[in-house]
Amino acid sequence: MSDPAWESDEVLLGDLAEALAEARDVPPEFLEAARGAFAWRAVDAELLLITSYDSVLDVGLAGRARAALPARQLVFEAEGCSVQVEVTTAGVTGQVVPTRRGSVALVTPRGPVEETELDELGSFLLGPPPAGPVRLHVRIGGTTAVTEWMTV
Repeated sequence: MSDPAWESDEVLLGDLAEALAEARDVPPEFLEAARGAFAWRAVDAELLLITSYDSVLDVGLAGRARAALPARQLVFEAEGCSVQVEVTTAGVTGQVVPTRRGSVALVTPRGPVEETELDELGSFLLGPPPAGPVRLHVRIGGTTAVTEWMTV
């Protein structure tokens, strides 16, 4: 199917040039975040999903003021692996279950913020997360698993 408005290559190229000129009006931080997200895509990584618990969605806590809650707890799961996480203003703590050795990195759309090794219990401690979307990259052996994006 062809658009009758693009009867020649010159017309099509003109329209494309105009569209690209409009793209220059995108705020630089949006472009940087898009490039970071694209660069950190992990097609071969297993995606850990929030499947069993997110304290923000806990109906039992719905009556309490969200600002009064000291921490957000999340559980990410994939086949044979669970990552339990607690996010506070002081930092991100968690544990990989079953216990495994490896590393965990805190990542923003702009790239990694901090990385640490899992201890002998599969636990980890990271510093305070930056505002905005973050995710965890869990590396165990030659396998990488990434969590869904979470906004903190």
